[in-house]
Amino acid sequence: MQHSFKPTLIAALLAATAPAWADNAAENEGGSAELKSIQITARNRSTRTENRNSYTTSAMRTTTGLSLSPKETPQSVSVITKRQMSDQGITSMEDALKTTTGINVIRDTGTARFQSRGFFIDQIEEDGISSVVPGAVANPMYDAQSATDLAVYDHIEVVRGATGLTQANGEPGGTVNAVRKRPTSVRQIQGDVLFNRFGTARTTVDVSGPMNKSQTLRGRVVGVASRDSSFKDSAAGNTFTLYGVMDAQLGENTKLTWGGLYQRKISTPDDWGMPMGVNGSDSDLPRDTFLSYDWSRNRARKINLFTELEHYFSDDWKLTGTLNYNNNHSLKRNGGIYSGATSYAGWTTGGVLPSGWLGRYDRNEKQFTIKTNLNGKYRLLGQEHDVFFGYTYNHKSGGGERRQFRHLRSYDPSSFRGNEVAEPDWYAGTPWMLWDYDNTERSYSLMAGTRFNPTEKLHILAGTRYTNMTTKSVVDYHYTGGAVDNDPDSVTERNHHRFIPYFGITYDITPHHSIYASYTSIFKPNGSKDRYDRYLPPVLGSNYEIGWKGEWYEGKLNASVALFDIEQKNRSVQVYDNIMSRWYNEPVGRVRSRGVDMEISGKLTDDWQLFAGYTLNNSKYLDAENRGAIPAGTNFSKHTPRHMFRLYTSYRLPGAANKWTIGGGVTAQSETSSLANVKQGGYALFNANVQYSFNDNMKLSLIGSNLTDRRVYENQKTRQNGINNYLIEPRNIMLKFDWKL
Repeated sequence: MQHSFKPTLIAALLAATAPAWADNAAENEGGSAELKSIQITARNRSTRTENRNSYTTSAMRTTTGLSLSPKETPQSVSVITKRQMSDQGITSMEDALKTTTGINVIRDTGTARFQSRGFFIDQIEEDGISSVVPGAVANPMYDAQSATDLAVYDHIEVVRGATGLTQANGEPGGTVNAVRKRPTSVRQIQGDVLFNRFGTARTTVDVSGPMNKSQTLRGRVVGVASRDSSFKDSAAGNTFTLYGVMDAQLGENTKLTWGGLYQRKISTPDDWGMPMGVNGSDSDLPRDTFLSYDWSRNRARKINLFTELEHYFSDDWKLTGTLNYNNNHSLKRNGGIYSGATSYAGWTTGGVLPSGWLGRYDRNEKQFTIKTNLNGKYRLLGQEHDVFFGYTYNHKSGGGERRQFRHLRSYDPSSFRGNEVAEPDWYAGTPWMLWDYDNTERSYSLMAGTRFNPTEKLHILAGTRYTNMTTKSVVDYHYTGGAVDNDPDSVTERNHHRFIPYFGITYDITPHHSIYASYTSIFKPNGSKDRYDRYLPPVLGSNYEIGWKGEWYEGKLNASVALFDIEQKNRSVQVYDNIMSRWYNEPVGRVRSRGVDMEISGKLTDDWQLFAGYTLNNSKYLDAENRGAIPAGTNFSKHTPRHMFRLYTSYRLPGAANKWTIGGGVTAQSETSSLANVKQGGYALFNANVQYSFNDNMKLSLIGSNLTDRRVYENQKTRQNGINNYLIEPRNIMLKFDWKL
């Protein structure tokens, strides 16, 4: 039985009571409601969360490039700290973002993708360097590459809404920035061992510290080995990750950092999910039903090299230069049974599903990035102000080959074993489809801005980013429909350039409370063509946000409430040409997303950590589309829940029981639907953990997820009765042992 979920009242109470509760706690803790302010210089405002035992951070860089506290940042932000990952046993980007305020994690043809406010998040940053995520338009969904293991990162920063200063092109869903671990100034050797109910076994080792007596040379190595298993029958794999980083102090004011990563991941793709029953009802097939052939495999390899030079001209002025190189190779071989036909009514006992394509996709991609930032301070009108400049050059090149064979048979999913069809000899016989492609992209961006402080309470953040991007794509079809394709290569070259403004204002009502407003514009190249085979103008739009933020315990507890309004125009809309008897596109689509974000994160007491977030999202088409088949006012992102609620809290017991820590939380959402109107009712998933610390160096954790064992499906806009239905993981129990030397 499905239930609707409306946690608006809960979230409103959390946001409303947090300031008063924290102010009272401050009085009890320090004897005064007025906490002492901290003078933070450019040198010591760190974004690190390691060893800080916190569910929040004191500073972030993702929104502007400046190191600002969450309260100083004029947009909705979240952070997933090292403590949060450890408490919940989170090891993947997908699982981390499922716990984050306002983030909708969907499964798109087997690949996890991320959305916020109804729009995609198309790029993931590593230390501020962007790369296109698997599944994005520029990175096809049959790409097998995977995200870097989270053992490499200190924390993950999330900005909801467009970030015009740091990313000037793309969807306005937001930005995710994963911040790498760096060497520590004291020696530490630590790791963990993890086992779960479905057979996953994982171990991590992390060694860090100074490498000479003067501590001017420091290093860190992180290694991960994992045997990955799933609740799905035969869906398994393994992961190996090795990360190393060193930094050297070159005099009092200069530091050089360099490092690299190697990751190899083998997994079993679940690209089509399972069928629904008649008219979108649950098929009641066993949860471990897996409808891919047993030879289906993903193999992904990632190599990353980077170096960073940081130089202080003074306490107020700092120059940072970064070089970053990524080399990704992925190979996917897949096949299975599914039905993508809109006429497919659903599976019933004894029914069959047709075998889809048998495919092989080989892809290589390289990315080289140069990034420089100059941050400083200046005095004007009796006040100190921040200023920042940035330059980024990015060169990406990649190519791939896709081979497809047909297999025209059908099988009963209830008796499917995966060995019904042998893997084809990919280079023998005539493929049904065969094509290859090469893509290159060169871009450079210039950024400049200032955080101007007319008074000690009023702060104005204004800046702009100019981006110039040139792309070239060459596609060559060798076989189409089983016949030789002699058409010439398709070559596309395009250039885009644009200024993106950003404006934000923050006013400090008290040392603990501020209000803010921000604006930036939206820019995204449009890949569709008009009736004359010309590319449409870019997708444009605006991102507005106003809100309140609170901060207590010297930044160890943060809260926020935000109202947002995002509008996109020039979206591609299909139009039928009656004279030419064909479809073409016009840039007339307009959509809007409005809503509320609320969040509280950090410490309530020294032993009690809390993270809670609520999002209300309303999205709609502003104009009718598809020749009136989609009326104005229709929800344009039906797979985005109108209500989303995230909560997790952890409490160390007092007195003689202080070796025990207990935690628990809930992930809840309201009902969703797909383009084909396959519905999922609202639901809540409950999670918990119990932790016992033997001493400061050893602890044992028992972690449970989906404790009530709900059978529900993941959000997915292209769910149909015969394809793209992915069950959420059943109840899982994890045993985790953390150790230090």
